[in-house]
Amino acid sequence: MYSRALPTPYLNAGYTRIFERGDLRFLILLLLRKRSNHGYGLMKAISEEFQYTPSPGVLYPTLQMLEDMGYLKANQENNRKVYSITDEGIKYLEENYDVVRRIETTHTYIDKFTLRKDIIETNRLLLMNYPYLSQKKIEKIHDTIREMNRRIREIIFE
Repeated sequence: MYSRALPTPYLNAGYTRIFERGDLRFLILLLLRKRSNHGYGLMKAISEEFQYTPSPGVLYPTLQMLEDMGYLKANQENNRKVYSITDEGIKYLEENYDVVRRIETTHTYIDKFTLRKDIIETNRLLLMNYPYLSQKKIEKIHDTIREMNRRIREIIFE
């Protein structure tokens, strides 16, 4: 597996993924190392902490795989499966220190440069007002966003 401290910058105007294929199992185990949680709670915690929301179709099979591997256990509480990390799961994290370190470093940078609230607020503002905008205003907003992206690229790659 290719390891890096930060996501590789995008190439040819395409964007890289923040996390690599297979990282979800580590995100789950890292969160369960802090506290036990149910599937929806894990999905929400991953979204809040790592700005990535796994679909239920990816999350639940991964939870089952981790349980089958002995890295976590599930207990039924209030009609929900509550997952906890096992000693084997902690050992697995320790054995994969490089991957865990890369994920934790990425998490640190997400915290430092988080723009999620700003982006969500901008998106909400646009969606709420879109029906009332003239074509001229829509084009002006598009131009503004393209200019912002161009300027951010200049700052990053100067």
